[in-house]
Amino acid sequence: MAQKFWFKLDNAAKLYPAIANSRWMSMFRMTAELEDDVDPVLLQQALNQVMPRFPTMNVGLRTGLFWYYLEQMPSPLQVRADSGHPCMPFSKKRDGGFLLRVFYYRNRISTEFFHALTDGTGGLAFLKTLTVQYLRLRGHPISFDQGALDITASPTEEETQDAFLKIPLPKIRIDRSIEKAYHFPATREIPHTLNIIAASMPCDKLLEKAREMNVSLTEYLTALMLFAAYRQQMTDGKKKLRPIRVSVPVNLRAFYGVATLRNFSSFVNPTIDPRLGEYTFPEICQVVRNFMAHHCTKKQMSAAVATNVSDETYLAIRLVPLFIKNLVISHVFRNSGDLHFTSTLSNIGKTGIPTGAESLIRRFEFLLGVPYAPLCNCACVTTGNELRLTFSSNIRETDFPRLLLCQLVEMGIPVTVDSNQQED
Repeated sequence: MAQKFWFKLDNAAKLYPAIANSRWMSMFRMTAELEDDVDPVLLQQALNQVMPRFPTMNVGLRTGLFWYYLEQMPSPLQVRADSGHPCMPFSKKRDGGFLLRVFYYRNRISTEFFHALTDGTGGLAFLKTLTVQYLRLRGHPISFDQGALDITASPTEEETQDAFLKIPLPKIRIDRSIEKAYHFPATREIPHTLNIIAASMPCDKLLEKAREMNVSLTEYLTALMLFAAYRQQMTDGKKKLRPIRVSVPVNLRAFYGVATLRNFSSFVNPTIDPRLGEYTFPEICQVVRNFMAHHCTKKQMSAAVATNVSDETYLAIRLVPLFIKNLVISHVFRNSGDLHFTSTLSNIGKTGIPTGAESLIRRFEFLLGVPYAPLCNCACVTTGNELRLTFSSNIRETDFPRLLLCQLVEMGIPVTVDSNQQED
């Protein structure tokens, strides 16, 4: 029998197993919506052919004395019919030890990832590759391009490496302490419930509005979220005002020119503080623009990464048994973590459809899993001229997405909305 391969968890991934439990895991979902219904038999064949191209995803989580690690799975991953709420925590009984799921439902192929495996960039590469191979098995001459990887090529060392440990980092460390942020008044749903509101809008119209404010599309969406939360806080009746903070993941691949398929992102946290006075939307746009200009640089990103990497390089920390590390990490996360953020915006950006599939793939979708705290988070991806903005929450209230989407309509942006949440 061939020897199994294994991987250390990358620097970003080390957090997720320590804070996961049967009620919550850090998850995300990627979906390809096709023109025709999915054939599950062909999808399984495609998955079997694609998995060897992604060795860091064909793995299960194992427990060592000092750290978790990822080990090759002995049996193939099985596609399943999609049912129930998205992004349920993984279980060995239900998922066979895998940290990745592949679903089909009518004309949709969906993939779900435990964040210890990869980030949105890696997840989208896997979904695109699987979708292309599935369509090729259906007889369509589609190219492995636009982010889909050629399955006849061997995985490269760069794709499987922990890029956090391969880049030059400064010796400086940054202070990670921040004040707790404003949270919406919320009625938490029962465990494993994920309420979803998906909004579609023309990207070119949104870009026009962003350019009027002299900001990027991500900055514009971030400002919209801050403004909606600001309006919510001004009317929720609470006497004590708190900072409003949106956590925005930043893809580090562009800064360092690496092509890893594992986690390789950091975060910036644009903030407004209503205790300083009133804010207008144009003012918030400039706050976000100035914040991003300062923090989204290679130097600032390197300092943030160096701070995180330094924790695992200290010999004293490395020699602490895993169960003690888990207790400390989970305690810190429960008492900080999502409490520091009002919401999250993860923007994959504009993604192309592989050549030959333009009439076969309608759109891609991106969805963040259940938040740990009672929050409403956002994710978006643009296919062609359609920007798909998805709100995911574990709370019943829909005030925040309603405020944000109404702002867009008031600004002249046509919006269509789908939801799995029933009206009261």
